[in-house]
Amino acid sequence: MQKKFRFFRYLAYTLEILVLFIIQQTPDFPALFGARPFLILPVLFSVAMLEDEFTGLGFGVFIGLLMDVSCGYVLGFHAILLGVLGYFVGLLAVNLVKTNVLTVLLVSAVGTFIVGCLEFVFFYCLRKYGDIGYAFQYHYLPMMLYTFLPTPILYFFNKAFAIAIRERE
Repeated sequence: MQKKFRFFRYLAYTLEILVLFIIQQTPDFPALFGARPFLILPVLFSVAMLEDEFTGLGFGVFIGLLMDVSCGYVLGFHAILLGVLGYFVGLLAVNLVKTNVLTVLLVSAVGTFIVGCLEFVFFYCLRKYGDIGYAFQYHYLPMMLYTFLPTPILYFFNKAFAIAIRERE
């Protein structure tokens, strides 16, 4: 019985990720200072905080592959990066910190900053494009901020859903 409810929880997370992925990929999605968000990134952090480390790993790889395919980046870069981040966030939530909105906001802010900075280094700096400061300030920082903004909404949505399913277990 418990496996059935876990399956439904994971199916709901997957559907949420796919819906947010489709929304973020729409051509008319509003941009903040010319930057578009990764709406599926805060979902990873909230799911990893609400579940365990292996769930965070699995959804991190899934979300990373979606990001790699959609953005034309090197296939596997985000999958590995987000898989590792999801694993460690889940491990952190299981063993060290209490899961609440403040810890999710902190983890999401740090995780989004790590992903944004590594993208900047690997896909901008190492390709030796010019005007590094301008690109970081006017493209990557707004993208990180815009990615971080929906975190509380997504966390409360996922938490309410996880609690509703767990009550049936």
